[in-house]
Amino acid sequence: MAQKTKEAFSSQSLISLSQIKKGAIILKNGALRSVLEVSGINLDLKSEDEQNAILTSWRNLLNNLEFSLEIIIHSRRLNIDPYLNFLEERISKEQIELLKLQGEDYYSFIKGLVTENNIMRKKFYLVMPYDPVIIRPKTALSQIAGSFKSMLKLSRESFNILNPLSNEEFNEYYQQLMIRRDNVITNLYRLGLSARPLETKELIEIFFNLYNPETFEKESLSLPEEFNK
Repeated sequence: MAQKTKEAFSSQSLISLSQIKKGAIILKNGALRSVLEVSGINLDLKSEDEQNAILTSWRNLLNNLEFSLEIIIHSRRLNIDPYLNFLEERISKEQIELLKLQGEDYYSFIKGLVTENNIMRKKFYLVMPYDPVIIRPKTALSQIAGSFKSMLKLSRESFNILNPLSNEEFNEYYQQLMIRRDNVITNLYRLGLSARPLETKELIEIFFNLYNPETFEKESLSLPEEFNK
């Protein structure tokens, strides 16, 4: 038991995530992240002039930002078990024999297609950061260290257990993060891309999926609505 507890603690220490609140990811160092789900554009279907215009607009967007963006392409095996269960239920209730036979053929076709092929679903995400300015404690040690501060690595992350974000700090950082998020959404809309921020429940599902892909493919994670707060 002690060994398992030690391994669990060791694994958790590698994860920088501390909390998810109001649709914002709070990292252990006090920084915040917001995640946007963004639609895609098929450039191959665009003319050369349209492609150049889109790429130029995207480049201008990145150059005008005062912060970095992380682009994530998430591929997950599509789980259609709920759809197959729905078909099976409808077929069992069908009274017309011909429609019932056609439904059974369709059910067999879909089930065989999914069994023989890995049907994947891709989603595109943009992660926006807000890293607050960290004020290091003015201790005698830090004054004496001087040029050796980088070696001491006195960051807020070292004290995240003793000094978690207060409500005032979170609200202040959250407002700054929302300003950045709204600015990016507006600029993406000008590119012809729709973007929506992920809520707390959706973020929890994503992280659960990343660390438990096989479990999540079999059954979606059910969370109470209170997790959206």
